[in-house]
Amino acid sequence: MAINGSLYHTEAVNEKGLSGVSFIRGNEGLALGVSSSLLKGSGTNPEQLVGLAVSTCFNATIEIIEKQHNLPHTSVVHTGVDQLKDDTGYKFIVRIQVLMTGVDHDQAQALVDEAKNYCPVAKMIKQNANVSFEVVDEFSF
Repeated sequence: MAINGSLYHTEAVNEKGLSGVSFIRGNEGLALGVSSSLLKGSGTNPEQLVGLAVSTCFNATIEIIEKQHNLPHTSVVHTGVDQLKDDTGYKFIVRIQVLMTGVDHDQAQALVDEAKNYCPVAKMIKQNANVSFEVVDEFSF
């Protein structure tokens, strides 16, 4: 059930962990086989889903901000997600790289900083020590 004032609501469901299917309730067309990145198997893993969510939402937000500044949309976002073992289990290291062809580095950095305060996904993760945002001239992963 959506909360009061919700502009959009969705429900993602997983019933069997990393074997089986994750799906969006009420949308018969969106179901993904899932698996663990640590085991060889078919299916999408959580690292891939995190990377897709970050890249998609952050680049869409940058596009909105570019339009607000009367700039053409030139950004491309690559998100690297690595899983590491830590003291209590596992952790993700999330590295977001943004390339803006034809945009001065300082201006690109200002747009990225603005997007970090506007994008709902970035707002969720930006304070985490395992997350970094970087303006690049070329992608390094």
